[in-house]
Amino acid sequence: MQCLRRAPLTLFAICAAAIPASLPAQGGRPLALETDLVKDPGGPVLAHLAAGTPVVIGTANGAWTQATMNGWVAANAVHEDRRDGFDVAIDAGAGTPLRELPGGGAVLGTARAGALFNRIETRNGWVHVRRPGWVAGAALIAHAPVAATTSPPAAKAPPPAQTTVNAGATISAQSGGAAVATLEAPLSAEVLERRGGWTHVRVDAWVHDAALGNAPAPGGITAAEIRASPDKYVGQTVEWTIQVIGVQKADELRPELPAGQPYLLARGPLPESGFVYVAITTEDADVFRRLEPLAKIRIRATIRAGRSRFLPTPVLNLVRRLDQEKS
Repeated sequence: MQCLRRAPLTLFAICAAAIPASLPAQGGRPLALETDLVKDPGGPVLAHLAAGTPVVIGTANGAWTQATMNGWVAANAVHEDRRDGFDVAIDAGAGTPLRELPGGGAVLGTARAGALFNRIETRNGWVHVRRPGWVAGAALIAHAPVAATTSPPAAKAPPPAQTTVNAGATISAQSGGAAVATLEAPLSAEVLERRGGWTHVRVDAWVHDAALGNAPAPGGITAAEIRASPDKYVGQTVEWTIQVIGVQKADELRPELPAGQPYLLARGPLPESGFVYVAITTEDADVFRRLEPLAKIRIRATIRAGRSRFLPTPVLNLVRRLDQEKS
């Protein structure tokens, strides 16, 4: 699951002539809460959408609902990329604004670097784009049926309070307890209770099937086992010693990572001699560049993909370095 980075446990898409304000007439619905547009349920984040952004709704799949969004992005923020039925991709950056109108209007959200979109038209240095995907069903405004009588509606309990848990937040199993996970992207949540500076929340989330049940202990999975069964261990946690060869940036040869994403090219887990890719943040990249050549470090990471598209190389998400932790 891409939304959550476990430490070590896993927690739990404009018509060419229309602007977003006209979408409701076509079946569009404004979002009640800010939320992520993801490629598939629990999959990679394509864009973070603001509350009120109109989306065209499709079918539901559990806690997820198909949704298509439209917006305008600056022409210099996209490049041609014809893959998977799309024709442009968002350039690398901290987040590209999706706007209601070419050059202005409300900000509907931000598109993630590397996300693919369909180009509808280009006007005055702006590109009209559309993307289908999935949003959390809880982020949609529910439309109540019209009452058949003029009688006053029956009193009902107020809806549960909603909030958004920010990216980077640590999640604990109890108030004041140890962290069990860290969010990589904002996530909608239902507020259950507040106590002593802590808030008890309920979230809808997806985990890979392989992360359930009697998973191997961290570090018990070898790279050889992953290469033999690439899909079996996705989402699980490993604690490996690796030898850092260098810091690289993802390109079209490594589509498992967003374009421009920094990653470690490393050997491991030692004493195995194969290669692994470890996705890291921009801040972490500066730290790793200062390591001594061929430094050996111990890390905790989750398995993002069992192999890359062209090579049998496991792709990991770094959780933290273990060799720097105090005993």
